[in-house]
Amino acid sequence: MKKHILKDTHTVQELIAIKNKSTDEGQKLKLRAIINLKRGKLVQKVSDELVVSRQSLSAWQKIYNEKGIDGLLTNKGGRTEGNPVWDTAIFTTLTTHVKEKGGYWSVPKMQEWIEKKHNKVIPLQTIWYHLCLLEFSYKSSRPSPYKGDKERQESFKKGHCRPNTRERQRLHPFLLR
Repeated sequence: MKKHILKDTHTVQELIAIKNKSTDEGQKLKLRAIINLKRGKLVQKVSDELVVSRQSLSAWQKIYNEKGIDGLLTNKGGRTEGNPVWDTAIFTTLTTHVKEKGGYWSVPKMQEWIEKKHNKVIPLQTIWYHLCLLEFSYKSSRPSPYKGDKERQESFKKGHCRPNTRERQRLHPFLLR
């Protein structure tokens, strides 16, 4: 097995000191691997001792060579910008406008109104969430069974109408396998 070639940016003692001060458990594991590789241990031996793959060790060695210690920090993921904070006045003006205008307002229609009035594109779920916070209720359309066939609708209401095989397969494809 071949040894990894690591840059000599830190001594083993410096790496141990950095590892002991670190609060990031992921970084500590990666530093243990780098320390063992710097001490001359074989990749397979380090892999077995730390219970990590050789591919992970190779990746960590490459990151250490390119980015140094900071590259070994654990990436928590998520959006770097965080959740945007929306001005609540937008939603308050929206609710008063909807109450004044009346009629049916879907959430996409509300989103369109906000975009025109305030030049902001707010996700549908965010609009719905803020309207709920303001205790504003809205109506949503409900699909009519059998696409407007009055006879089948009445039959459906009475419980007599069962979907045919093609409709059942469209509605529940996993049930007919």
